[in-house]
Amino acid sequence: MIKLMNSDALKRLKLRDQLSKDHLKLFSLIEKSVLAYTVMSLVFIFMNKIGLTEVHRSSNAIAGTIGYLAMTIKLMYYDEALSELITHIDITQDTMNNAILTIDYSEKKDGVYHPKKRMFSIFYFCKSELITHKTDNKIAIFTGPHNKLIKLSNAIKRDAYS
Repeated sequence: MIKLMNSDALKRLKLRDQLSKDHLKLFSLIEKSVLAYTVMSLVFIFMNKIGLTEVHRSSNAIAGTIGYLAMTIKLMYYDEALSELITHIDITQDTMNNAILTIDYSEKKDGVYHPKKRMFSIFYFCKSELITHKTDNKIAIFTGPHNKLIKLSNAIKRDAYS
């Protein structure tokens, strides 16, 4: 759990909790791995055709895909992990709208904000890409991607204290 200014708390959900709340995120990882392997294989076939390599080796494409997956898994399940931000700042609607626009999100439904472009999949939005906002007794609770919640918290504080 990360403590932010003014006793705000940002907590990453555990991997098990992330997968139970958003099954599509796992499918987007499979989608990305298939796409990465296909692209790398095409690159190595192209290199073989133009004479840069003597033999097309699928092991090179597999090794590249494994490296890509390691970086993608860290990005999806740690850097942009489904997280919860609890803040005690009284947030006005104008402050909220400005902060959401600052991080390139837009409101689709009341309290649910969508990113302008998909983060994890090419074909669909995952639940963990969305930022949801609930208010309970002057406590604002946000759920969404970890990095985006940090940016949102900073934008809200900048707007609230200026």
